[in-house]
Amino acid sequence: MKPVMKSCIVIFSCIAAASLGCDDTQVPSAPTMPTVLENRVKGGNPDCALDGRDKGTGPYDFLCAIEIPGNPLTSSQKTWVEQSNALYFVSDASNNGVDVIDVRTHTYVGRIGGMAGNVGTGGGTATTNGPGPNSFVSAPVLRRGFGHDDDDRWFEHGGSHGRVLFVSDGNATVHVVDMDRLQIIKSISVAIPDCDGGTETTHYCGRSNEIEYDPVHHLVTVSNPNPLAVAAPHGAALGYVTFISARRPYRVLGHLSIGAGLEGHVWVPVLNRLVLPVTGVAGGPFVHIINDRTETSEAVRTIDCTALIGAASTAANNFRILQNNLWGQLCGRPVRMNARTGAVLNVVTQVGTGDESWLNTSDRNVPTFLVTGNDLRTGLPTTGQASLGIMNAATGEWLQNVVNIAGASPSAYAETDEIFTRVLFATATDATNRCVVKGRGCVVVFARTVVPHSHDHK
Repeated sequence: MKPVMKSCIVIFSCIAAASLGCDDTQVPSAPTMPTVLENRVKGGNPDCALDGRDKGTGPYDFLCAIEIPGNPLTSSQKTWVEQSNALYFVSDASNNGVDVIDVRTHTYVGRIGGMAGNVGTGGGTATTNGPGPNSFVSAPVLRRGFGHDDDDRWFEHGGSHGRVLFVSDGNATVHVVDMDRLQIIKSISVAIPDCDGGTETTHYCGRSNEIEYDPVHHLVTVSNPNPLAVAAPHGAALGYVTFISARRPYRVLGHLSIGAGLEGHVWVPVLNRLVLPVTGVAGGPFVHIINDRTETSEAVRTIDCTALIGAASTAANNFRILQNNLWGQLCGRPVRMNARTGAVLNVVTQVGTGDESWLNTSDRNVPTFLVTGNDLRTGLPTTGQASLGIMNAATGEWLQNVVNIAGASPSAYAETDEIFTRVLFATATDATNRCVVKGRGCVVVFARTVVPHSHDHK
């Protein structure tokens, strides 16, 4: 089925995108994992005592490092803080699972196993079809309704504080996770015929990666950025996205082929559409406007990096949204745009960008957009160092860079205003990163500092 190009709703150039038909291929649910989160850890990590910093309003500074058991953390893509239950999830391909940390006590509480692990791609088998786990998004537990007793029981039990976690994985798979029991309750194949021949040795769709939830239409969208053709010599196929119902039993509704370079998309309420950046493609970067009900790319925005930063680039990464402020990592910089029109509102020049970003909507302090990248300011001791960059998400003002050697994939817990980044173990950065125990990697935590009031005694 060819996509229907509708009227361009943005001021940038529009191009067509290809679309595939639906594929409802299902796989059996994954077996229940043995790890069970029955009780929160009592006490807490003494190294991470907040001592009032959870009420702080000052600049961020290092708080502590949290160690992760098992193999050293050498392969990890994304992290996620679930605000509803104060759990922090770390994709950990080094240990074939998702590490779980209680952000209230700053302690490791378990691992969700059964993931692909740090494997290669292009081998044609389930264990050589891309690494994982990769990315996360949560969604409410939704019943099918119409008197299904099994759904009623699940809903009444509260099922993960009323929410489940969707986890993208290798082998073109998305898992649905019960966050209370730390169990996979459903595994969904998002493979398509273009890259999967349906036999044990013809799996070439690769890893599923970026994932997002549309809370209006209750749809989960996940991308497969690097599929290969089934036929030898297995050249590159078109990257594609898959649309999954967020209602049990989590059916695959359809697919949309787009092309190479698919990055982190976001649901934009003012457009009632998904916005998906494309990186590394000549003439770009590009931003697709996707209708997840019709499964079409309706328009494409073209970003002129030379005009934005004075240099050519095709780089684009994860997007975040705050009302009409669409934040992206474009041309290697944090960029704030008007979500309706695509007009650039400002470019942050003090920090570069990496892969993941986060929007922290603290009730106590200003909402912040978080990235990790090099400090781009000149003439400072921190110039060029890997840093956590913090921007006012509402105004676009750069607020702070904090040195964060080897740290990446920031996420935040809004209640205490803490920021978490995962640090991979690498010989080159092990001596200078903030991990306390060397040779392993860790999770680094940043917290607000307490600003004394003028009437405080000195």
